[in-house]
Amino acid sequence: MANDKLSIKEQIFCNEYVKNRGNGVKAVISAGYIDNGTGSTAVQCSRLLKKQRIIGELERQNNFVLRSNALSKSQIIDEQYQLFILAKASEEYKTASSILESLTKLLGYAPTIDSTKHINHTVKFERLLKDITPTISDGYEAKLIN
Repeated sequence: MANDKLSIKEQIFCNEYVKNRGNGVKAVISAGYIDNGTGSTAVQCSRLLKKQRIIGELERQNNFVLRSNALSKSQIIDEQYQLFILAKASEEYKTASSILESLTKLLGYAPTIDSTKHINHTVKFERLLKDITPTISDGYEAKLIN
């Protein structure tokens, strides 16, 4: 749509708004909107921030900034590995083991544990009791308590 295009001033406003981390008054001034000393830059900023095309452009630019500042998986792996080496060299084996565990998970090498183990018992409970219950003939006394 032709209406959705930003004017040059609007584009500069968006660029400056993101660049100075949301200071709308500075962005309005940088974009060339006139401030006559009556606080009109704040009013102009408010008007601009209500326009859908401005909101959309700011979201697009903020998403780009977030993606460009995010650590990549390989950077995380490199940092984790360096921490592992330092912990191991310092003989902090518990820390090194913890780092190594998170590295293996990150790389997809962590073993999976099958938590469904089945054990079949063929011994009856009564037989177990018979085998461990002492009899009177084994030298034990049986006493009745009243």
